[in-house]
Amino acid sequence: MRNKNIIVITITLLLAVLLFSGCHRRTLEENWGRSYEAARYNQILNPDAPANLEPTTMDGQAAETGLETYRSGFKEQKGEDVYNLDIGFGKN
Repeated sequence: MRNKNIIVITITLLLAVLLFSGCHRRTLEENWGRSYEAARYNQILNPDAPANLEPTTMDGQAAETGLETYRSGFKEQKGEDVYNLDIGFGKN
């Protein structure tokens, strides 16, 4: 009986250690706002862009093809996928 109690206590302590080992408040505080900074940094492709005042151009045929592809995406009506999961309840 004593060995069984020791095993239960040991397993309980190990589970508590595993549960609380993932809760590091310090890690959260160190990385606070890091995803915002990374997203902002990654959006800046050309920091000297305001210095270039020349207008951008695009091939008309490529623009037309892209626009038609975009519009044709709305014409296709796709049915919803239905997934039925039988978990053992319901009809016999």
